[in-house]
Amino acid sequence: MRWCPRSYAVTTAGSVIGSCGLMRRIGPGGLEAGYWLHPGWTGRGLATMTAAGLVDQAFHLAGPDRVEIHHDAANTAGGAVARRLGFTEAERRPSPDTGPAAPGGNGIDVIRRMTAQQWAER
Repeated sequence: MRWCPRSYAVTTAGSVIGSCGLMRRIGPGGLEAGYWLHPGWTGRGLATMTAAGLVDQAFHLAGPDRVEIHHDAANTAGGAVARRLGFTEAERRPSPDTGPAAPGGNGIDVIRRMTAQQWAER
């Protein structure tokens, strides 16, 4: 059976304050972790905690040998979450033309990567 992407709500006191998920769109053996929080809930460590939970879950599944976080280069908060968790920058490339750019984005994707071995050793 092939594992399907999963999305989850980030909640507090019964209210949805964000979302997160693991997606199979970076090739065999890899999962992309994505997360979003309502701006009123940022700056509290919740995005880091959410991303850490996703990565931990990814490496408990059969198959994944790496997890990537992709973010716009102008998204310094997204990059900080990945760095705090020990992700390393793997590459930068122009963002795919998938629709309107996020406000404040510069159109350059930063790809940060964590291997299963790095996660186990951290």
